[in-house]
Amino acid sequence: MVVEKFSRRYFDGASCRLSILEGGNPDKPNMLLMHGMRDHALSMLGIAEHFSSNYNVRILDLRGHGYSDNPGTYTMTQFVADLYALFQHFKIENSVIIAHSLGGHIASRFAAIYPEYISELVLLDGMGPPGMGAPMSDDVLIERHRFSVEAALMQRAVSRQMENTEEALQRLADNNPRLKESTAMLLIEHGVETLPNGKVKWRWDPMMNMVWGTFPSTEMEKLWALIDCRVLIVTGDESPAYWVDMRGDADVDLVFYGSELLRRKGLFKSAENAVIEGAGHMLHYDQPDKLNDVIKKFLKA
Repeated sequence: MVVEKFSRRYFDGASCRLSILEGGNPDKPNMLLMHGMRDHALSMLGIAEHFSSNYNVRILDLRGHGYSDNPGTYTMTQFVADLYALFQHFKIENSVIIAHSLGGHIASRFAAIYPEYISELVLLDGMGPPGMGAPMSDDVLIERHRFSVEAALMQRAVSRQMENTEEALQRLADNNPRLKESTAMLLIEHGVETLPNGKVKWRWDPMMNMVWGTFPSTEMEKLWALIDCRVLIVTGDESPAYWVDMRGDADVDLVFYGSELLRRKGLFKSAENAVIEGAGHMLHYDQPDKLNDVIKKFLKA
């Protein structure tokens, strides 16, 4: 991966400065890539490079991530406003959006509210856990809301410090065993910052956790039904285990996941779905080549 092919630019979002990587072919259609929680723009570089000949590519650092500001407030409305500001600043009239995880939530909402700006939408495990609209136990419901309240009350929480970049690299490798070493080193190089005491920390703001309490899941399902553009829903065959663990509710099991995926697909006006073998939630880390092939086929690029 050659970072030099992309230049970093800045623009004003919703009361904060945001960072974006820009590259590809400026004479071709627009493509915008959006990463997930606790990640940054360069995590999507493999996709960006693959399509750089056929698209004018931009990769956004979400607020609280990468080289964008950490404003301390992270609501879904603010994330969507940041995205709208991006389209206005760069005068983008129409674009493909490829978005992972949290980025998928943001992109979906934007596509429903501003359909005129989106040509195709690709969601990379970007719809939340299976059964998010289903009833959950009282204990899980209360715990989720307490988590959001406590996140909002955090006073400029500090990310866990690590001794050095080698420790950060090891943690990244442990969490993503299929991640290429060259990619991992790039993510660490741009994803951590050195503190005055010589230790390092991740560039993402821990206060971002408050976002999960700022939009109801049932509302998201209604918004999916309003999206006019073609949609590709991509998941990994190992994604269910991740989401069941994240949801923390035994009422949702792995068997339920398949039918839930089909139900969600049916909520869109025009949606396709693809399941990638040997991939979990981090599709672009686990099977980058397979993922690019799936996206290419969908876009007919």
